[in-house]
Amino acid sequence: MQRASHRRKGSRLTAITETAQELPPPASRAHLARSPSSPLISLRLFALLCILVPLAVYATVGAWRYRQILTETEVRLDRSLRIAQEHALKVFELNNFVLDHLLITLADQDERTLHARQAQLHEQLRALSADKPQIHSIWIQDSRGRPIASDRVYPVPGDINVTDRDYFAWHQQNRGSTFISQPLVGRASGAEPFGMSRGRNLADGSFAGVVWVGLAPGYFAGVHRNLVADEPGMAITMLRRDGAILTSWPAPADAPARLAADSPVMTQIAAGATEGSMAGASVDGKRRLLAFRQIGDFQAFIGTGMDVAEVHGHWAREMAWLAAFGLPPMIGLFLVGRVALRRAREAVEAAQRLREESVARQRVEQALLQAQKLEALGRLTGGVAHDFNNAMMIISNSLYLLKRRHPGLDLPEVEPIGRAVDSATKLTRQLLAFSRRQALMPQYTSLQDRLPKLEALLGPVLGSLSRLKMSVHADTAPILVDAAEFELALLNLAINSRDAMPGGGDFSIAARNVKDPLLPPPLRGDFVLIEVSDSGNGIDPAILDKVFEPFFTTKPVGEGTGLGLSQVYGLCQRAGGHAAIRSHPGVGTTVSLYFPAAAGAGAAHAMSLEAAADRPALSLSVLLVEDNDEVADSLQEVLTALNCRVEWLSRADQAKTWLLGQQRLPDVLLSDVVMPGEMDGLALAHHVRARYPGIRIVLMTGHAAQLATISADGFVVLPKPCSADALAATLAAAVAADPARR
Repeated sequence: MQRASHRRKGSRLTAITETAQELPPPASRAHLARSPSSPLISLRLFALLCILVPLAVYATVGAWRYRQILTETEVRLDRSLRIAQEHALKVFELNNFVLDHLLITLADQDERTLHARQAQLHEQLRALSADKPQIHSIWIQDSRGRPIASDRVYPVPGDINVTDRDYFAWHQQNRGSTFISQPLVGRASGAEPFGMSRGRNLADGSFAGVVWVGLAPGYFAGVHRNLVADEPGMAITMLRRDGAILTSWPAPADAPARLAADSPVMTQIAAGATEGSMAGASVDGKRRLLAFRQIGDFQAFIGTGMDVAEVHGHWAREMAWLAAFGLPPMIGLFLVGRVALRRAREAVEAAQRLREESVARQRVEQALLQAQKLEALGRLTGGVAHDFNNAMMIISNSLYLLKRRHPGLDLPEVEPIGRAVDSATKLTRQLLAFSRRQALMPQYTSLQDRLPKLEALLGPVLGSLSRLKMSVHADTAPILVDAAEFELALLNLAINSRDAMPGGGDFSIAARNVKDPLLPPPLRGDFVLIEVSDSGNGIDPAILDKVFEPFFTTKPVGEGTGLGLSQVYGLCQRAGGHAAIRSHPGVGTTVSLYFPAAAGAGAAHAMSLEAAADRPALSLSVLLVEDNDEVADSLQEVLTALNCRVEWLSRADQAKTWLLGQQRLPDVLLSDVVMPGEMDGLALAHHVRARYPGIRIVLMTGHAAQLATISADGFVVLPKPCSADALAATLAAAVAADPARR
């Protein structure tokens, strides 16, 4: 670490100088504020205000006018709607009076009598509709849907039958009241009126037919056209309660026959509203400001709508005129401010140059102090992690050599050393994993072996009042997962269960194989299911779908971060699986973890230190590049024990030079990443891969942040500290991957 600090001293001074040129210290800034350059600030502010103040006024006026235009539009919509409603109501009431008059005129006469009076009825109907432009036609129909008389045709056609019309079926079922039919294509005239009808019943209550008065859509179109003549963008629509469109002005060519049930107007009508206003799409597909009212007690509504684009266009035109008048004065004021600013700057530049030397010195001192603080913090954190990993590696390698040279050594003082190394390494990785600074290192894990060993970790967390149960099915496949993250996930689940069981309870972990169709979508194939259950208070169903969200927690402030279940979910996702939860308040909660099965792979990768002693000799030539002498000594001993020929160099640039003079190249380059000198281990690896493609490359690092970067470059990387067994397996795999060396 001392060599690294000497190497960085020159670059640190350069960085300090560059930083000093960018950031003036507070003392210098205060000094400049009191200097003659203060007028520059005022003039800059003046020039800026010449732009900002008019823009702020423009924006305020624009917002005020937009709201005012919207209000005015809503008032005009409501006024037009009231006029159209009153007109439609008078027309409907008049037509209803016509229907009442006809029913009284027809009285209790039977069909035969009425058919015989067709000529007389025709004249009466003509007289009744003669002075009513809204009436398209009047028809009297018998109980079999055949016409009896009409004001339009005499004699009536005998081949017409209206039993398939909606209004006839309505009255045939004796539903009573006035029925408003949707626009119909007349079978005699070919026109498309909509009608108002009443059923006719005889004295004995039997159905005797229908009296129907058709309303001319063109009549309403003319009224509505005149009503909105001075309102560009406004439309008027009349519709039935079920959404069928009766009239529409203007009438789009491709307008639908009825409004969709989920349209804004139909949604309010279905809820029982008799009037309302909103914004939404109208029958022509344009977005409009909409308003509607029911036409009296009739099952019909009339609505008005204003095209939002017309509102926006009106507002935009007003704002364009306002900008045209306001922009030239604003630009003139800004140019005046810029000229004054330039002249003031020229006046103070001479005085500022006199103070530049002292200001620069103050900047360098301030930047030096800040750089020293940051460098000290970086050395503390990076040095501790690097040196601790190196120390663990030396202890691990020494223990490996001790066991290899003394196979029969079985002292009680030896085993605790291995356990202590494993525990210290695991503790470091768990802390780094919890702070999200540990790169994931998936490994094949046998749950039959792993889960029972976690009882000692989870038991104290749950407490003495809770009962811990574990069950792993005998044929459960191994999984590929980061061990530290996996333990942390189970620990988080145990903590949540403990908090949900303040009085104690049952906590269980069960593992088994699952496959389709028991997998949640979109999982397919062979998976391992780990179910973690408790008998706690459960989770409210209203928030169950939020529990995996980061920072979501139901615990009081200070008692939970909301990251526990999100860490569990992230672990499953990164492993290619899924996490799910089900809970019943008062019964308990079960969290299901799905991991892809890795059947048969675990045995090939799970090797203990004892098994490493029986590994065949590697018989490789290894170029070792490691700046730490003690780590290098322990690695040389391990490699020599594996029948490897080792050449050790402490610098990457030395290795580069050494390779130039070799006629026989080594089989493997084993290099640390972080080391002093002009070239680090990663740069050396890139050089060797480009210049000597026959040399296998294995890199080592204790910096978690570098693992992902090095792996992304395609190099084999070993995290420090690594066991001798992992080193041997990695070297063997690296050489075996080269077809020329098999």
